[in-house]
Amino acid sequence: MSKHTGTEATKLFYDQLGWKERDGRAVDPYLFGVHEDGPIRIELHEVHLERVRNALSRAGTNLSLLECGCGGNPEQSLLDLCSDYTGVDFSETGLEMAESKLSTAGVPHQLKAADVCNLPFEDGRFDAAYCAHMIYHITETASQAAAFQEVMRVIKPGGTAVFIVVNPRPLLFPVRLLKRLIADTPFVGQVADKLRPQPPLPYKPMPLRWMQQQLASWGNVEMMTYSLPTTAFNQRTSEYKGIGKQLWKAIRWLDLKYPKSSVYLGNYAQISVCKSK
Repeated sequence: MSKHTGTEATKLFYDQLGWKERDGRAVDPYLFGVHEDGPIRIELHEVHLERVRNALSRAGTNLSLLECGCGGNPEQSLLDLCSDYTGVDFSETGLEMAESKLSTAGVPHQLKAADVCNLPFEDGRFDAAYCAHMIYHITETASQAAAFQEVMRVIKPGGTAVFIVVNPRPLLFPVRLLKRLIADTPFVGQVADKLRPQPPLPYKPMPLRWMQQQLASWGNVEMMTYSLPTTAFNQRTSEYKGIGKQLWKAIRWLDLKYPKSSVYLGNYAQISVCKSK
C-alpha cells in the first residue's frame, strides 16, 4: 500500500466550505463559475463530455466505473455507460450530497470515503476510471504520482482511465505561462510563492509531459484538449461582442479541428490511458 496521502488542506476546504450551500447555491460557482454561457461554450462543453464518453467506451459496455474525486457532483452524464458506479472522495460532506443525487439515478452505486493515493480496492476491480480536476489539488509531487499509480492499479487489463488535468504552461495565454515559468524557477519561485496570496484550494499542476511519463508504463497514453480557455478568460471574455467574439471563434476552430495537436496550447487537457492486457 502507498505511504502517500492526499492533501489534507483540500479535504478541509471541501468539508468546511467547498460543498456547503450559500443562499441555495453551492460555493463552487463563486470560485470557478462563468457569468455567461454562450453557444460556443455550450457546444464545446458537450464536445468535451463526448470525448470522455468515447474514451471510456473503449473499455466496453455496461462498465464497472470508478470516479475518483466525485465530491458532491458525480458525473451523471456517464451513468448510462455503467452497470455499476463507484464514487470515492475524502470529503464526507461531498459524499452526502452525491448520495442525494444518485439515489434516483437508477444505476447500482456505492460511495466511499477514501484517499485516491491509497484506494481500498483490489487490483483490476473496475473496467474504467474517471478522475476530473482532482490530481492537481494534491500538493506533493510524489503523492500525485502515487494517485496515478493507484487509479491504474485498480483497472482491469484492457480497461481505460480518463484524467482531466491542468496544463500549467498554456502557450495561448502568455501571462499564465510566464507566471508558471517563474513558479518553476528555483529560489525565484519560492520567493514568489511566499509573496502572493495563497489560493483557497491547494493547487500544484505538474507538466503534461511529467504526467504522460507517470502513465506510460501502464499502456497507451493519449492526450487531447479538454478546454483551451483559462478560468479567468472564461469568466471575463464575452463571446457576443468585440474581440472576445473573434477569440471564441478561434478557440472553437482550434478545439474542434486540432484536439490533439492543440493540447499544449490551452488550460485543460484530457489524458486517456488504455491499460495493457
